[in-house]
Amino acid sequence: MQPYHIAPITAGQLDILVQLEQQTFTETFDGIYTPEDLTTFLLDKKSKEALATEMNAPGALFFMVWHEQQPAGFLKLNLHKQPDNNGPLPTPVVEVEKIYVLQQFQGMRLGKLLIEHSFQVARDNKATTIWLGVWEHNHKAIRFYQQQGFEKFGEHIFQIGNQADTDWLMKKQLP
Repeated sequence: MQPYHIAPITAGQLDILVQLEQQTFTETFDGIYTPEDLTTFLLDKKSKEALATEMNAPGALFFMVWHEQQPAGFLKLNLHKQPDNNGPLPTPVVEVEKIYVLQQFQGMRLGKLLIEHSFQVARDNKATTIWLGVWEHNHKAIRFYQQQGFEKFGEHIFQIGNQADTDWLMKKQLP
């Protein structure tokens, strides 16, 4: 038996998702934003209310990767969502909006497991294109996505409080 598995996130797991979202975002971007901007972002975008709304949005799919009995990371996909001002991409299309693994589980290939799961969900939904946004200075993530076959096709601004960051938009054509 594998020590990990991926399963859809249920409404009853919302508290676990909130904890994962807040912890992984803080681990990934701590020191990049002012404490005030980070706190405001976490309260506005990673609160229980905000995530409950996201979970109920049409086309939104959430998955959690478990390592043994511990939640280790998560994935959010959006079916049929085109990028703003950088599209349209060939349809059907799927967005990888969020893919995070807790630091303590990094290096265990769980990110690869999640991105491969996103490819399978996209194929199951007959998508021909999968895309995502990644902060231009997150070189580790950019290398990972390039290794998975993604290529840059545009940019957009991602606002956290008073700080405006540039995200690279990357896409992959699916067979």
